[in-house]
Amino acid sequence: MTHGVKAILIASALCSLGMIGCSTTSTGGKSPNTVGGYWGGPSGERTAPAPAPAPAKTEAAKPAPAPAPAASGACGPGMSQTSLALPTGSKSTSVLNIDRCMPVEVIAGQNFTYTYKVCNLTSTEVSNVILKDMCAPSMQIVGSEPAASGTAPNLWWNLGNLAPGQCKTVTVTAKSAASGQVGSCATAEWAQSFCQEVAVVQPALKVDLAMQPNALKCDTICGKVTVTNTGTGVARDAKATVTLPAGFTTTDGKTGSAVFSAGDLAPKQSKSFDICGTVKATGSFCSTAAATANPGLTASAAQACTTVTAPALKITAECPAGGIVGRGGRNLTFKFTVTNTGNAACDTTVTSPVPAGTTFVSADNAGAGGASVSWKLGSLAPNASKTVSMVVNAKAAGSFNASATATCACADPVSANCSTSTTGVPDIGTLVTDADGVVSVGAPHVYTCEVMNQGMVNLTNVKMVISIPADLTFISSDANPKVGGGKLEFAIGTLAPGATRRFTFTAKASKAGEILVVGETTCSELKTPVRDDELTNYVAE
Repeated sequence: MTHGVKAILIASALCSLGMIGCSTTSTGGKSPNTVGGYWGGPSGERTAPAPAPAPAKTEAAKPAPAPAPAASGACGPGMSQTSLALPTGSKSTSVLNIDRCMPVEVIAGQNFTYTYKVCNLTSTEVSNVILKDMCAPSMQIVGSEPAASGTAPNLWWNLGNLAPGQCKTVTVTAKSAASGQVGSCATAEWAQSFCQEVAVVQPALKVDLAMQPNALKCDTICGKVTVTNTGTGVARDAKATVTLPAGFTTTDGKTGSAVFSAGDLAPKQSKSFDICGTVKATGSFCSTAAATANPGLTASAAQACTTVTAPALKITAECPAGGIVGRGGRNLTFKFTVTNTGNAACDTTVTSPVPAGTTFVSADNAGAGGASVSWKLGSLAPNASKTVSMVVNAKAAGSFNASATATCACADPVSANCSTSTTGVPDIGTLVTDADGVVSVGAPHVYTCEVMNQGMVNLTNVKMVISIPADLTFISSDANPKVGGGKLEFAIGTLAPGATRRFTFTAKASKAGEILVVGETTCSELKTPVRDDELTNYVAE
């Protein structure tokens, strides 16, 4: 800031010399072509006035006639106005304008007032304006509004700062005890400044981190980091660093940490970045974030955590006790119980193939059966269990294996199996027949034999023994029997349930009469032989 420039207004003297641009008007009374001879010199000291001329002895001195009142004036009737533009004398190029209104004449011993009006002529504020008044020693200052500083004859008023176009007024009340000329001189000072502003900024960083609060182990876990310039000015080369928890791998393969460049951030500007990845375990996974920027800015965020859960399945199989298979077979009910041993629910499905050797009958809460049965159990909560069952029919005795597999998203599939056995009642049927019951003696005659497993279990070591009388002679057979002692022994071996073995043999009679062929069938599963006879009447021609 430069030193204040002091402008001194020596109103009447300088005006009368024509050295500055000022004007004096009168609105009635005596014309004040001088202010009274008490002026402020260059150093601010008062200078004594020139002696007044002596009046003529033959006639008393008379006051000069008052000028005619002006048509209008800023000071009012009986007042004289003096104006000065500082520092150039022209309002168009000056900083301040001072208008002074002074009475044309006053009465000795009586109070009178005069005023100053100080105006800012510029479009900028004028600082520290001071108005000074130097009055004649014979003029007594009664008071002023606002109150003056200093003491007469040197008074001054600190008008402070004047805004563009602003004016301030000072009113002075004075009196003079003696007749003659009295007056005052004015001084104005102000501070001129050469100013330049520089913006003071303070960028500041804020970083926020948000992570998905809950996730399944098989989910992609996502979050967002946001860096913001909360201050003023540009935060340059801003970066956000996310410290990842152990076991977290981003979708682009990063572990440990991930760095994001936000570039230059304007005031209040934010930039956000997504961060996604996976974990291979359950538990709480917490991340933290920090941000940096020039010049030397840092910020950190509170940790953000994701709770990772996963379902886990367990399944058991329960098979029936088995039993005896009857003619209509035997229904077998298999049960499967699945339990969620994990800490997250999941939609669970159980699938079981129909055991080999059985046919599907029914299933609870399942669709139509076929080669396999499937149960959709819906959401299975942690520690919850559900049991399903299916019914199949075993037509024969045997061993039957059942299995089931439980699956759900985010859980490893699990399987269980069990087996059961059924038994059947052994039964055997035999039949010995011939095509014609009357046969000629000596003619070859064919007998047909049948052995049928009519039970529900395999018949083992099955054999049929045909007893033929001495009058009947064996000729041949398609089953290669063992012949001897009047018997034909046919070894059949094993017959499965429902299986039938057929064979024939040919014989001839040596004399006429009724000949009875007796067949007995045995097996390891039955204690009693099963017998079937065939009577043939042989005739002589």
